[in-house]
Amino acid sequence: MDDSQKYPGLLGEPRKVGYVWLVYLLLYAVAIPWYWPEGYVGSLVLGFPLWVAVTLGTVFLLASWTAWVIHRYWQQAGEDD
Repeated sequence: MDDSQKYPGLLGEPRKVGYVWLVYLLLYAVAIPWYWPEGYVGSLVLGFPLWVAVTLGTVFLLASWTAWVIHRYWQQAGEDD
C-alpha cells in the first residue's frame, strides 16, 4: 500500500525530496560535537565554549530547516499554498 492509499488527502511530502535529506545529514554532522578534540574549549561565545555555541546554533538551524521544509513541501488536498 503506497502513501496515496494510506493518506488520501496528502499531495506531497518532504521525504520524497532528495536534497532535504542531504541538508539534514550535514546539519546533524555539524550539530554532534564528535569532531572537536577532547577537552577543547576554544573561545567563549556568549559565555559558552565554542563547541557548545556551534551545537546550539546548528540545533536552531535544524529546527528552522524543519519548519521551512514542512511549510514548503507538506501539501494536503484543499490547501491554498
